[in-house]
Amino acid sequence: MTPAQLKFLKIVTKEKYFAENSKILLALSGGKDSMTLFNWLYELRAKLHIELGIAHINHGLRPESDFEEQALRKMASDLEIPIFVDRFTGEFTEQKAREFRYHFFEKIMIAENYDVLLTAHHQGDVVETVLMRQITGRPLRSLQGIADCQPFAKGQLIRPLLKFTKEELDAAVFYEDSTNQGVDYFRNRIRNQLIPELTKENPQFSQAISDLSSEIKMALTVINQKISELEIVDEKISYHKFISQTKELQHFILQAFFAQYPEIKVSKKKFEEILHIIRRPQQYSAQLNKDFQFVKTKDYFYIEKRQLITASLEILSENPNDASFMEVYLPLEGQLEIRKRQPGDQILINGHHKKLRKFFIDNHVPLQARENPLIFVEKKLYAIVGVACSDLSKELKNDKIRRILWVKPSIGEEINDARKKS
Repeated sequence: MTPAQLKFLKIVTKEKYFAENSKILLALSGGKDSMTLFNWLYELRAKLHIELGIAHINHGLRPESDFEEQALRKMASDLEIPIFVDRFTGEFTEQKAREFRYHFFEKIMIAENYDVLLTAHHQGDVVETVLMRQITGRPLRSLQGIADCQPFAKGQLIRPLLKFTKEELDAAVFYEDSTNQGVDYFRNRIRNQLIPELTKENPQFSQAISDLSSEIKMALTVINQKISELEIVDEKISYHKFISQTKELQHFILQAFFAQYPEIKVSKKKFEEILHIIRRPQQYSAQLNKDFQFVKTKDYFYIEKRQLITASLEILSENPNDASFMEVYLPLEGQLEIRKRQPGDQILINGHHKKLRKFFIDNHVPLQARENPLIFVEKKLYAIVGVACSDLSKELKNDKIRRILWVKPSIGEEINDARKKS
């Protein structure tokens, strides 16, 4: 047993990555990293009491891709190891390829009852990932590097090589991806340009980044323990409890809150904007992506599935003697327009023109009511249905020449769930 293989066995045993009789699915690209991990697992399978299978994606980006797929199929057949293969389709991007891979791995794990998915990420991948996240402005929480173990499918995703450098990986037979040497993709530019230049300045640069990532992880562990003691992070967070914490702790509470929603990517700029909004007393609602929106009321803030609100309007020209209807006085002549609010809309209230946004805030108008229809005559606002009439409407109350409408909003709600369509 080689020193590196012995180190691997000690780590796997100490961390208790595999239960006895675990079914292990290895993501095998054919590169040196994953081939090393395959060799070690295959040789130690009896000692570890595991059942091993491999999953391979043919990305079809290089002429050699089909040859490598066939070579891996033959190796698996010769060693009597199950192999599952799929081919990437569509326009290639790093993100799309990653999503394709993990969707395939999840499908195989569920269909074939695998307990654990293994990937061959090593220390070099940690350094690249931390630098990529820092360059793209990700928050401190994301600079912890790559988790060695996390839930996946119906089991676990484990990365047992994170404490290994590239130099410790010893596969004699592997298939080098020539695209890894280029600079077409962001990660390749980090790997082939940035890290070598920084290593010239500090030969221990990669180790320093790895150590920094570990220290950030320890610091955040302490912070998360404090947040856990507050029992504040939930589906909804109390505004009053949140605002009573120090600003520094508020920052990390909000990070922990967003960590509950890994499908939502929030830039550093957007994060700071939301934090600023939470600290203000006003209500707020904004779309985060096509599926989710952020909502802040006077008591809570939370994230909910995006809703498309369609507001129709019941309009009567005779008094229904129903208190749920608003009575609106309008000029007898003039073009009538009913629409949703737009930026810059104003209302005349108590002799003062106020922008609707400020009017809503000052009068604590609920978020849903802020989307109620507006009634204009000749582009002058006479009423916010269900909320308020302007001075223009009130001044017509005693006029003999006027129109009266009795109106109320009728709200229909449709959930826009993209997942239901897929």
